[in-house]
Amino acid sequence: MTDIAYLLALIFLPIFIAILFVACVLGTGNWVLERLKTTLTLHEEKGLGEQGLLWISILSPLLYFFALGSISWSGHSISLTGEGLKTFVSISALPLGALSLSLPLSVLVSRLHATKQTARQISITQQKNNIDLFHSHRKELFSYFSQIGEVEYLECLNGKFKVHPGVHKGYFIGRPEDGTPLINEDLFKDIEDELRSARWQLDAVIRDVNPKMTYNFYIANFCSTIYRLGSKLGLPEINVELAQKSTLVPVMLDGETEEMELLTVGKTTDEAVAAYRYAKGFFQNLCDFAGRELQLEESEELKYIDVGGKFRTIRKEKVIERLHQNEIDLAVDAKAKLKEK
Repeated sequence: MTDIAYLLALIFLPIFIAILFVACVLGTGNWVLERLKTTLTLHEEKGLGEQGLLWISILSPLLYFFALGSISWSGHSISLTGEGLKTFVSISALPLGALSLSLPLSVLVSRLHATKQTARQISITQQKNNIDLFHSHRKELFSYFSQIGEVEYLECLNGKFKVHPGVHKGYFIGRPEDGTPLINEDLFKDIEDELRSARWQLDAVIRDVNPKMTYNFYIANFCSTIYRLGSKLGLPEINVELAQKSTLVPVMLDGETEEMELLTVGKTTDEAVAAYRYAKGFFQNLCDFAGRELQLEESEELKYIDVGGKFRTIRKEKVIERLHQNEIDLAVDAKAKLKEK
């Protein structure tokens, strides 16, 4: 039993002492686990001389040399002669073999440390390249729209085609360190749904499909849809400039118990059509930049809303102008008189 204990001590004690000593000198953190972990880990941000494994690879062969030597040299005395040196070499083959491991072990640690540093450098370079790609994509979006210039819609809305920074964040998802962002397909489809609704709603208002519902349909549906489009696409020409020329109308919506105030989209049919065309044109260019097709069905019946001036002659009486002169003015006046009381 004593021999087994002695053998285990001979095998494990030198490496344990080496690790413990290096952990005391170079290890960081609390004992025991944190210091041992930092000692036995290669740290690419530190120099080779600060690596615990390097000193363990040097110190442990030295301790094995003395441990094995204590057995090999037992019964011998020091003799500083040629014969004594010859005897020392012959009886110290195993201790010297253990000591010689110091060089290849330290070289191995050095190579591993260099490899880890190289991998770290590659990772940093890749991350920098990805960040550059991300910001380049954002810069190209702004540059792309800056080439369009201003477009006047129906002489009542001047579309500047300037991209709000939030547009890139919303329509292209991803972190800078991941490189070129991906298209937020859900948001693109949401805008297409909004455009589809706005076109259908505007057609229903212009043609006065259901006269009893046209007033609420214009105020509560079409106008709300256009302002949502303006917010989602970041278009101050609609949500600020055109809104300033619009009318705030008191409305009682179905299912609501309290009266609400909703903003019209301008005061004329031209302004309503212009707002829709600008939102669609802006989104079309956003789709072109993203490399995707605008998935908005072409309809011959509704084509007059997208292009041309046919919308002015669909009906002899312009419905939106009529609403502003009658129902909307009456609702606003009634609200004003109620406040005076």
